[in-house]
Amino acid sequence: MTFDDLKIQTMKDQPDEKSNGKKAKGLQFLYSPWWCLVAVTLAVLCLGLVVTIMVLGMQLSQVSNLLKQQQTNLTHQKNKLEGQISARQQAEEASQESQNELKEMIETLAWKLNEKSKEQMELHHQNLNLQETLKRVANCSAPCPQDWIWHEENCYLFSTGSFNWEKSQEKCLSLDAKLLKINSTADLDFIQQAISYSSFPFWMGLSRRNPSYPWLWEDGSPLMPHLFRIRGAVSQTYPSGTCAYIQRGAVYAENCILAAFSICQKKANLRAQ
Repeated sequence: MTFDDLKIQTMKDQPDEKSNGKKAKGLQFLYSPWWCLVAVTLAVLCLGLVVTIMVLGMQLSQVSNLLKQQQTNLTHQKNKLEGQISARQQAEEASQESQNELKEMIETLAWKLNEKSKEQMELHHQNLNLQETLKRVANCSAPCPQDWIWHEENCYLFSTGSFNWEKSQEKCLSLDAKLLKINSTADLDFIQQAISYSSFPFWMGLSRRNPSYPWLWEDGSPLMPHLFRIRGAVSQTYPSGTCAYIQRGAVYAENCILAAFSICQKKANLRAQ
């Protein structure tokens, strides 16, 4: 081995100064205080960031839960409000229906009241007309007194008690009347129809003293032979005289002292007062 080889070998064995210098400077930088401070700061920042992320995550979770709860509450309130609105709408519809029914009822009552008013007004007019008629009737006297029967120009009263001819005459005179006098066949027809319901005899105002005397009415006028024929005891003579009565449409002669019903007659009042 020569000196040159040893030199070369020696140079090979020695480390590269530049390389060692660079390595030394790098180690110096890693072990520098500034680099440690930066590393710690970065570590602290990373830790703080992690903590912040965790805190934000927790807050976000709380906010999310709160939002969910608020959404649930809002949904409940919404449903409650919708129910209230629906109930209010139903109440309004029911109220509107009640108002319509009430309006219809009021209209019906108003119509009925109007009809009743018309009826009352009509009844009022009828009452006034009736009062006017009654006044006119009150100003006119009746043709015949009460219980008397009116026929043409005369009033007739059929007695309810039986007396002899003279007593019956007095009864009629007390009523400002006389016993029945038949002046025409129409009068006879009316009397026959009026007593057709009865089988009792009725005194007439026709009499005579004895068979030789003519038949005379109370006013002294003679009997017209064509009106009717007198049956019965026409030839008999009675101390009190012979009187005529009518029974079942026929005229008979009989003793004046016998009791019978009677027919009173007087003129009808055909003149208005």
